[in-house]
Amino acid sequence: MTRSISDLASALKGDALDLFTNLSAEDRTSLGKLVSSGALSADELNDALSSALKSERKKAFWQSTKEDADAGGTAEGAARQQNMKAISDRMESTLESRYAAMDRPGMSPQDRLAALSKLSADLKDMQDSRDQVAGTGMPMKAYTLKGGDDRFFATSKEQAAGQKLKDLGFHSGTFDKVLASQSKDFAQKYLSEERTSQMSLGNANK
Repeated sequence: MTRSISDLASALKGDALDLFTNLSAEDRTSLGKLVSSGALSADELNDALSSALKSERKKAFWQSTKEDADAGGTAEGAARQQNMKAISDRMESTLESRYAAMDRPGMSPQDRLAALSKLSADLKDMQDSRDQVAGTGMPMKAYTLKGGDDRFFATSKEQAAGQKLKDLGFHSGTFDKVLASQSKDFAQKYLSEERTSQMSLGNANK
């Protein structure tokens, strides 16, 4: 029995439905025929679309972070370089002033050892801050993905459905274009929200 596109859309849900409704009429018809023929169930199509979205979101996420880290020629990149230099200058100044203080006459070995320990901890904090700004070493939280985040990681059931859709020979350049566009928008929004959250936490801890 032939299933209409509207009936098929009503069987989809969440992000899979959003992707489906933004596809071209030709792509929706092609996917509808796979379901109507019995080659793919509506639930499998829902899972396949979810799998495709999550896979593409991960690609878009890492591409966005790479572009952000490589933005040396932009105003953002210039600001990053200035921040890194400011932290490096502060590290150098701290070293000089602390060592000068430790060389003062009358400082006991115990006090000097405590001062060295404090200096080491402070320098490590500054180095971590510099690494975060540079996007190396200890990365910013916004540049990580949690393994359990189901917005980016497909379940085994979704992955199986996605593979089945590929095995059925479905491929469309327009589908890939819509998928990439939605995934890029999602990844950039995610990064923006994470950065805002970090800034709020940082201000609250000051």
